[in-house]
Amino acid sequence: PFIPDGWEVEKHKKGGFFKWNPPKIQLFSHFTQRDGGTIAGGDLDRELLGKPVLNANVLDYLLAHPDLIPVGWSGQCVSFWGTIYQVYTSKRHYLVRFLYQKDDKTWASGHFTFEATLGSDHPAALRVV
Repeated sequence: PFIPDGWEVEKHKKGGFFKWNPPKIQLFSHFTQRDGGTIAGGDLDRELLGKPVLNANVLDYLLAHPDLIPVGWSGQCVSFWGTIYQVYTSKRHYLVRFLYQKDDKTWASGHFTFEATLGSDHPAALRVV
């Protein structure tokens, strides 16, 4: 996966080769994220263990091919939990990258730490198996 300057890959779940097929992708929100609720990033990471999360390679592929991004993803920060990064400042922080649409309608990548509070606008991208 792409590694931003100063970051390291902590965990990368390989997904192998698959053909991009939006109906085979599910956006998952934990029940605590619904109806205005939130969840801490680290807690969501634990909830996603064993689930078929997509990794940052898919995020980077979609950035290179934005015409493939489903229309329904607009207005959300779709997170790719299959790749966990770490960065050291005064302490170690774990990070996850997400895909979002900017005001000018172009797509970009952002990130949040495990300490972040995530609402319903931060679903995780899962592969339907």
